[in-house]
Amino acid sequence: MPNAPTRAYLAGPRPGSALAQACADSQRLRTALGDRYLSRPVFLEAAQAQEAGRRLSELYDLLLSLPGRLYDGDIRAFARAVGWSERQINTALSPDGTARPVPRFARSDLYMEESGFRILELNVGSPLGGFDTPLIDDVLLADPYVAAFAQDHGLDTTDTTWVLVKMLQETLPALGLGTGTAVDDGPVIGLVDWPGSFPYLRLRLTAMAELLRPYGIDAIPCHVGQVESRPDGLWVNGRRLDAVHRFYCIDDVVTAEDAALLQPIHDAAAEGRTLLFTALEPEVYGSKGCFAVLSDERNRAAFTAAELETIDRFLPWTRILREEKVHVDGALVDLIPYTKEHREELVIKATGSHGGLDVLLGWETDRAQWERTLDSCAGRPYIVQRRVRPVAEAFPVGDDTESTQPMVLNWGVFLAGYGYGGAFIRGTTDLQGGVISQANGAAMGTCFHGSLERS
Repeated sequence: MPNAPTRAYLAGPRPGSALAQACADSQRLRTALGDRYLSRPVFLEAAQAQEAGRRLSELYDLLLSLPGRLYDGDIRAFARAVGWSERQINTALSPDGTARPVPRFARSDLYMEESGFRILELNVGSPLGGFDTPLIDDVLLADPYVAAFAQDHGLDTTDTTWVLVKMLQETLPALGLGTGTAVDDGPVIGLVDWPGSFPYLRLRLTAMAELLRPYGIDAIPCHVGQVESRPDGLWVNGRRLDAVHRFYCIDDVVTAEDAALLQPIHDAAAEGRTLLFTALEPEVYGSKGCFAVLSDERNRAAFTAAELETIDRFLPWTRILREEKVHVDGALVDLIPYTKEHREELVIKATGSHGGLDVLLGWETDRAQWERTLDSCAGRPYIVQRRVRPVAEAFPVGDDTESTQPMVLNWGVFLAGYGYGGAFIRGTTDLQGGVISQANGAAMGTCFHGSLERS
C-alpha cells in the first residue's frame, strides 16, 4: 500500500507528465542524466528513510567484519572467496592481507517489496552515481504545486552533492573543505575515470564539477591516461591535483596493462604526493559474492540473532554458483540442478558487474539459454540469487491529472556515515522486476522524505 505522502500526492490536483518534460527540457539535466524522468517525486516517510539507513548501516558493519569473522583477518582470502582475481587482489589489497579502515560511504540498489526494502547490491567506495540528484530536485521544486505540497507535508530533500562533500571533509581533512574558501583558492580535485568509459561519462562528470564549485572545489573531469605523475604530485592539463576522486573500478583491472595504468596514481597516494578518495580496497565489500557469504547457512553460527534478523530480512537468498550442496528453505539440494530447475525464480549475476551488466534473469530467458549460461558460469565468479518482486507505484501520465501508470523502482539509497544519505531513483514500466538501469532506458528521479535529524 502506498505510504501517506504518496497517497496524498496522487489524490491531489498534481501536475501530469509536465514535470518529466520540465526535467527533460533542462539543459543541465540533459547533460548530466539524459532525457528520461519520472513524472513525480517519490516519497519516503521519515521512519522509512531512517529504517533504510539503519539497515544499510547494519549491513555495512557486517560486511566490514567478514574478513575477521570468517577468514582469520585475511582480506586477501576474503577477496578470493567473493570473486576477485589474483590480479585485482595484488592491485588493491595489502600484501600481508591486513584490512585497512574504509570510509562509511556506499550506495545501495533496493527494491520495495510488500514487506519493505530488499537489497540487490551495494556499491562501495567513491565511484557512485547519484551525486547529481540536486539538479532534479531544483526542477521539481520550481513547480508551484510540488513546492507547496512538500512544504505542507513537511517533506525535505537530501542534497547528495553535500553528502559527497561531507564525506570528503571527513575522509580527507587535509583538503581544508568547509572553510569558506573561494573556488579559485580551494583544492583541485581530479574526477578520474577509466579511458574506456570516460567518453560516455565526461558530460556527467562535467555537470558534477559544476555542482562542486559552490563548495570551493575546482574539479577536473579526466581519465587515468591523462594523469601525469611528477615528483611533486599528479598533474592534469598543466594543473596539479590536490586529490583524486576515483571513478574507475576494480573491475576495470583485467590485464597487467590495466594494473600498470593505475600504478602512478596509487604510488602518488601511498607516497603522500596526492590524496585519494577512495582506495580500491573498499570495493571488495561491494562484490555480490559478499551476499552469498552472508546468506550461506554454514556461516550462521558466526552471527548474533540480531545480525541474522538483518540478513534474513534485508538480503535475498544468494549463493556462489558452483557444484555443491546448499540449503534452500531448509532442504539440502544440489545447487546446479536446483538452479536449472527453478529458472523462473532465479537470477545469475557476475560478482563484479555494474549497471545491470552480466545479469541473466531466469524468467526472461528460455530454458536452453539458461542452461547454457549456467554451465558456462558455474565455478567462475558468479552468483545465483532469488528473484525479488518489487511492488509498483502509480505515476502521472499525459496531461490528464487523473491518469496514472504503474512503474517499479530501483531505489539507489546512499549510506552516509551511519544513516540515510539521500536516494537516486530509477523507474520502469516493465513490471517484471528485471534490471532497472539507465542503460536499459529507466527514467530518473529523486526522493522527498519526512524531516530527519541531521548530525
